[in-house]
Amino acid sequence: MNAIEFIHHVPRGAVLIVHASFKACAAAGLTPETVIRAMLDRLGPEGTLMMPTFSYCYLHHPRGKVYDPASTPGVLNGILSETFRQMPGVLRSGNPTYSVAVCGKYAEKLTSGSQDNAGLGHGSSYENALKLGAKILLLNVGNNRNSMRHYAEIASGVPYNDIPFRESWGRTALTVRGEMELNGEYPACSEEFSKFDELFVREGFAEKLGENSFLIDAPTMVDYICKAIRKQPDVMLCHDPDCEPCTLRRKRLRERGLI
Repeated sequence: MNAIEFIHHVPRGAVLIVHASFKACAAAGLTPETVIRAMLDRLGPEGTLMMPTFSYCYLHHPRGKVYDPASTPGVLNGILSETFRQMPGVLRSGNPTYSVAVCGKYAEKLTSGSQDNAGLGHGSSYENALKLGAKILLLNVGNNRNSMRHYAEIASGVPYNDIPFRESWGRTALTVRGEMELNGEYPACSEEFSKFDELFVREGFAEKLGENSFLIDAPTMVDYICKAIRKQPDVMLCHDPDCEPCTLRRKRLRERGLI
């Protein structure tokens, strides 16, 4: 199967969150516009398409960018997301670190200003997509690119989500309207997430599409991860001693006697 065939596994009218690597699509002769149009056609007028357009505009980030939803490019999100962000009719959220681009029935709901300081946690576009029963399409990528997994970390209540991804970046973002205090919920790294690829398929809430593509039911996945974290609080953290986010979080868990 190719990307176009994968898309036909998505229910019509769904709220669909897409993470993608476009290399395999390009090798098959597809363009980003062709794939995006196929997604929108499949979802139909009752559907909604959402992609990450993360820009990491922290006040003290080394790149020092100022976030403007209309023009700031995403970072490390891929050409599919960047093409989608710039298409007519696509709205973008105002969050200066973990924004999303959305088109379709719930685009305004998922990009409203009330979500601006909420990146991946409570009150975020991800939480609101979850409440709408979102599906997640991982197109030629694994769960280490699945941003909803970070929402699950925060929703679980594990006591490390207040630790910034990088202490040096700070807890404030920079936007065209000035500095913005973030809501105090920060993701850890994603490297450990890929171990869940086949597990989710075996558990029955993810469908494997080809060698490295998956269609996942977001509410069931979040519930599963929350239960896993409450049972083993460090289950989402990697073991690289040089990984600042995971090292600081594991230290916190040890200090509280949770691991």
